[in-house]
Amino acid sequence: MEAQEYIQKHPIECMFFSEFHHKQGPKITHQFPPNYVTNERELLQAVQDYLIPKSGLKQKLITVNAIGKKVIGCPVFIDDPHYQRNGYIFNFGLVLANIHKSSPCIPLIKKLSSYMTELERESYFVSNETTKSLIPEILKKMLTELNEKGSCSIPVNKSTTIYLKVFPPCISPPDVYDHHVPILTISKDDFDLEEWDLTTQLVLPFIDGFRHVKKIAMLADADPNLIRICIQNLAFYNQIKLISIFQYSNMYITTAKLNQIMENPRLQSECLRFIAKKGHQLPTLHDVMTLYCGLSPGVKVQDLCLRHQNEMTRVNEQKLIQFGLIHNLIRRIHMYPVKISTDFSYRGQTELQRYTTGQHSAEEVCCQLGISHSELLSRIERDPNIAICWK
Repeated sequence: MEAQEYIQKHPIECMFFSEFHHKQGPKITHQFPPNYVTNERELLQAVQDYLIPKSGLKQKLITVNAIGKKVIGCPVFIDDPHYQRNGYIFNFGLVLANIHKSSPCIPLIKKLSSYMTELERESYFVSNETTKSLIPEILKKMLTELNEKGSCSIPVNKSTTIYLKVFPPCISPPDVYDHHVPILTISKDDFDLEEWDLTTQLVLPFIDGFRHVKKIAMLADADPNLIRICIQNLAFYNQIKLISIFQYSNMYITTAKLNQIMENPRLQSECLRFIAKKGHQLPTLHDVMTLYCGLSPGVKVQDLCLRHQNEMTRVNEQKLIQFGLIHNLIRRIHMYPVKISTDFSYRGQTELQRYTTGQHSAEEVCCQLGISHSELLSRIERDPNIAICWK
């Protein structure tokens, strides 16, 4: 389920800012909608000890269920002689209906707390009365955008923009490795860069469905770990899908979902447009089924191209494979180097032999060693202690 669809069914009811005032003590300074919490006396009494809690709960995520509501916050404690009592305590939080899960909103509260902590440390943004006056409008924009789109991007000052997202309950995000190839599942024209962080904006131009993660990190001149996290985030939101590196030596087989093309006219139309060669006649459904059904164990992509040259005059074979992987119509048969002898001495063990446990696919090995597929095959052939397993 996408964030926008989820949040419309599970809206955030209120966002608030509370602080410990050196004269007035704990209080909710700003909230949107106005007076939402303070007008609900029973709710306020139930949660007031957790809006500004004792020091043992600093920087700890707090969720309180009371009076049919769920209040989530992450209080911040800053020690600094700049303040009246040599410290400052504040908390940004939100309120949900008690029947809704808190987990989709926990990441955004943690991130919001982190943003505001940095702003306070850098410029006393939260405690300064002048900049503090901006908080009501910030809360209003955050609540409005999050409830409308499931995400928000709120400019705070010239150097800081707050990016927050709701994480709908779903399966865990996929693991991302250097040899994975990200491919967009939406058009780049539909990708609103302003809603994404700077790393995503940096990475997007290099995602073409053919470059693997390690190559993208090199081209973007960025930390590979940051790139993997960014791509994992995009995969989590179904903006991309992770596929294998395309090579003409690859082998694929069809899945049970191939029948969907026969049953779904919309998928048919999308497929024909996606795989068509530019400047050539549009392929037919017969072309598509002939080529997909020609994939089987032992048949490489290059073999498929040679056997069906007539169909290939209208079909881009790389796009054909991409479309099949995106929609799970086909799956890759991977090659794994596997050691068949335990005679590897520590001193004599080659670089390749470290990847012969049966857990590393050929494309992962090629990516890690920086060699081509043909070079890998050549090394395997020269080593009698290594065999090939296909699965």
